[in-house]
Amino acid sequence: MQRVHVETILPTDADEVWRAMHYPVTFLYVCRGLFGMPALVGRSAPLRVGERGSGWLFVCHVFPAYRHTLEIVGVDESTRTITTHEYGGLLKAWNHTLHVEPAWGERSDGEKTGENRCRYSDTVDIDAGALTPVVVLVARGLYRYRQRRWHRLVARHLTPGPVS
Repeated sequence: MQRVHVETILPTDADEVWRAMHYPVTFLYVCRGLFGMPALVGRSAPLRVGERGSGWLFVCHVFPAYRHTLEIVGVDESTRTITTHEYGGLLKAWNHTLHVEPAWGERSDGEKTGENRCRYSDTVDIDAGALTPVVVLVARGLYRYRQRRWHRLVARHLTPGPVS
């Protein structure tokens, strides 16, 4: 197994991102353009521990790649962490941890603040046999792309508006 860890600072509250992380529509949004999973389209229920499903993964939403299986292993409210066990195609294991936490910084007066900033991270342990090093390179690119899409999602839907 090899591990990939990618994180970013998002300009919104950790609780907003945590709520969004629970829904398949968020997954579909942050992956849009790279791949799609039609089995999740129209699903509105939040993720639940023990839930397991399989479906075709389509590269660029057009080319069928393989049947991907995803199992929700954990949803920890106290640490804002979701863990999955995934596999399919050449992937023996793709164990993904999604995590969000306040991103503490300092204001000019030295006061610590985490308001409207959070650290979002994707960590995945990958086993693809002899092809693991190649899949690790693909995973790094995939998660950088997803995190750019997270920034777009935050800007369009998760940023607090002006109070009137």
